[in-house]
Amino acid sequence: MKLPAPIYVRSFDLAAWILQRFDEPGDALGHSLCTQAMQLLDLIALALQNRDYGQRLDEADELLVGLRNRLRLAAQIGRIDDRAMLHGLGLANDIGRQIGALLKAMHKEQ
Repeated sequence: MKLPAPIYVRSFDLAAWILQRFDEPGDALGHSLCTQAMQLLDLIALALQNRDYGQRLDEADELLVGLRNRLRLAAQIGRIDDRAMLHGLGLANDIGRQIGALLKAMHKEQ
């Protein structure tokens, strides 16, 4: 099963958005966010190439949990404002919905 491109586009958008805001030397939270965003993008790209499709989507879904938590933490400690947090969470939620739909479709095919 080949993944539709919108999930990659959204993952790319989220990674770029996070890197633009949090890629600063010596910042533990920023480093964690940037690392997770790039890992998410890699997992989606690998799934697009049909490499362990279901496993990659499951891993991406789990990664989103941590990413969302870190975005909320960034807002809580004043690294981003609530508007920015909601934007980032919106991108993450959109990706999560797409992953859920793809996993559901995959399980129906089996």
